[in-house]
Amino acid sequence: MSGLAVAELGVAPTFITLGPKGTDHERATNLYIDFQGLGEVAKLDLINDFMEGVERVRAEPNSFLVQCSAHPKVHSVTERYPQEVVVVDDFIQATRDLSLLVRKDVAEPKSLGLVPATQGYPDLTQWKTIIDVQSKPVVSDRLLAGEFDAGLTFTELATDHPDLLRVAKNYGKVVTTWIVYGHKRHGRYAGKLIGEKIPWLFTGQPEPPTED
Repeated sequence: MSGLAVAELGVAPTFITLGPKGTDHERATNLYIDFQGLGEVAKLDLINDFMEGVERVRAEPNSFLVQCSAHPKVHSVTERYPQEVVVVDDFIQATRDLSLLVRKDVAEPKSLGLVPATQGYPDLTQWKTIIDVQSKPVVSDRLLAGEFDAGLTFTELATDHPDLLRVAKNYGKVVTTWIVYGHKRHGRYAGKLIGEKIPWLFTGQPEPPTED
């Protein structure tokens, strides 16, 4: 269906994900929208709490919620309205380059700000104080403001502020999965497994050439 046809029918989709601007959630959702060919018609809304997103998907026609599978509220989203808000798709997409950044003006860093979904990267036992933050852009802002000694956020922040920050450990771009939720009327699951058939991945055989 063309973008014009979608607009004429009044079913332009709204994709909801975690803000503020600059999050990996925003970036991944925009990439997914473009991949689906909806760049000219889809609306993107940023929210502060995924539970708000669940309520919106339940109430608003043709709205969808995108959430990283590493987010600690995945179970809460999945379980809030299990017969009304359901998984309709997922996709694989890497994060932006991530690092543990430390302020150069702190001789012995003791406080660490990070998003709960990234707690698996650093050794938390090395830090006296752990501050949970909503998103990596907020980690970046508060780290620059001196609210904590170190933060796990985008590596480019240290490149942009070499006088203030150093890279203590680089984690690179992390390949992860993203879940797309929609109202039950958009559900695709009908009792049989949905997935991509890729047996070559598990047998060691070469990947067959793709058809253009």
